[in-house]
Amino acid sequence: MLHINQLIIHELEKEADSPEAILFLSDESIPIEERAESLVQKLNHIFDGKAEVLQGYLSSPEDALFPAHFQEMVNSGLDGKAFTHFSRESMQALQLSLQGITGAKGGYLVYADYLVDESPVLGIFLVRNTEGVIFRRSEKGNAFNLDATTYLNTDRLAMACRIHLNQTRNGSYYAELIKHARSQKEISAYFINWVGLLQAESSKDLTSSFLDVVSHLPLPIDEETGEMMQEGTFREEVMNYALKSPQKMIEVEKFDQQFYGDQGTVKQYVQENEITLEPSFRFDDNTVRRFYNCRVYAEGSDLTFNRGHYENKQIEIEGDSIVIRSPELVEKIMQMIE
Repeated sequence: MLHINQLIIHELEKEADSPEAILFLSDESIPIEERAESLVQKLNHIFDGKAEVLQGYLSSPEDALFPAHFQEMVNSGLDGKAFTHFSRESMQALQLSLQGITGAKGGYLVYADYLVDESPVLGIFLVRNTEGVIFRRSEKGNAFNLDATTYLNTDRLAMACRIHLNQTRNGSYYAELIKHARSQKEISAYFINWVGLLQAESSKDLTSSFLDVVSHLPLPIDEETGEMMQEGTFREEVMNYALKSPQKMIEVEKFDQQFYGDQGTVKQYVQENEITLEPSFRFDDNTVRRFYNCRVYAEGSDLTFNRGHYENKQIEIEGDSIVIRSPELVEKIMQMIE
């Protein structure tokens, strides 16, 4: 569920081959109606489909202009006047950071103050126009012509950032930023520096670090049997727990409670081994799935299985051979050969 509180749009005019950046700043926010809700829904949804998202915390207000303007808005209670003032001031900070830089392009900056599943979020999305084609009836009305049109490309954002207003660490706010392709790495850096994202890590790296810790934890007790879980069962439970987590976020404390109760097993392991682990992060789907599922390819053969298959001896390794015990698989192979 998504609910919009405030929405405002500004424009940054800048060509890739030009060092000059020009601003057009709105004086007031946009009325919240169906088209505005549809726009923010589409923009926010981009994060759900992105495999790579940079995550970190805003730098100190004393160290960068954007965090300073952001903190000023939060201190003012995020009312309409403060929201508009923040968006205009941060746009001027962006103009300063891009002035004289070639390669970076402008676009429309959409600032949205909204709730996702009742969690407050401030989103900033850089959207650009794109050319398209539409069908239009001819003047005689007996055929169709192809006409050029311009529309907002909400499927491929130039830059997108979400700041979670209810997640902080040492007073700094947790933020996500869509990561560009490698060919645009330098351009991405401009926006990362503008937002002031510190110690930015990808969702894939954060997920790998978390799962590395999990793989070293003692196996938890199965509530139904009262016995220790098998490793394959535990890994499957971890995968399912993550994939069902709201907003694709894993909160380590809740994970600890879910599998180990009040023992604090994860917390104790992290402290004893002096491991730095983010208390909450947006996980990467593929990395989580590979924690339980396996896929290997060699010599023209492709094999997909999971940890349960290996533990239950449906798949065994004998020397340089792989033994697969599956009557159904044998039957299907025989049918194909016949």
